[in-house]
Amino acid sequence: MALDASGSPLYQRIAQTLQAEIEAGAFAVGSMLPTESELCARFDVSRHTIRDALRVLGELGMVSRRRGSGTLIAAGAPTTRYVQAMRSLEELTQYAHDTQYEIQRVERVAITADVALLIPAPIDSAWMRLEGIRWRPHAAEPICATAVFVHSRFAEHLHDVTSAEGPVYDLIERRSGERIAEVVQEISAEPLPRFAARSLGLRTGAPSLRFVRRYIDDSGSTMLTSMNWHPAEHFVYRMRLKRDG
Repeated sequence: MALDASGSPLYQRIAQTLQAEIEAGAFAVGSMLPTESELCARFDVSRHTIRDALRVLGELGMVSRRRGSGTLIAAGAPTTRYVQAMRSLEELTQYAHDTQYEIQRVERVAITADVALLIPAPIDSAWMRLEGIRWRPHAAEPICATAVFVHSRFAEHLHDVTSAEGPVYDLIERRSGERIAEVVQEISAEPLPRFAARSLGLRTGAPSLRFVRRYIDDSGSTMLTSMNWHPAEHFVYRMRLKRDG
């Protein structure tokens, strides 16, 4: 995968550039984007990279592509549904960089039985709990409500977490010197808990997709776990699998 100078996937940056241009009116709704060949020349990248960038715009509902007909500008801004597509750990971390986590509450908690298996952690063990909502740039509605449980040994690194730049896991890595070796993700259909419903302006118990991500160190221990509740009607999760060989 081609990366830019910041280490981000290059196609993501191209997609962001084209998205900003469409939103600014450089390409009118109903008109055609430049051809793949023209975009390859403009950004000095391969056709594969351009196709990945256009795929991102398509997932946002901003363009429509048809074989042999080019790429049509379908909307001047992302649609209300949020599409998350990931194929690698790098794309998962890019999601955290490309969205904003607005932390509304930070507290030390004793882990209850209902979340002990999700973190995982012993019941009544002490963890830091961060609560808030996640936004994408320029969106009118939040993507999801998020609770992050951080192991208590990192508590000293969270003193300014509500104003710190970047993802929580990145802050923990930088300040503690400990490394995240892998991320385990689980997705399930769950009713919105009270705090998530309140944050999203929805009713408690409304249907949602809950994403639980465990950030694990080299020893296999959980450093932090995030729980994200996405309103079911506004979220799509897409995977693309290719046959080996």
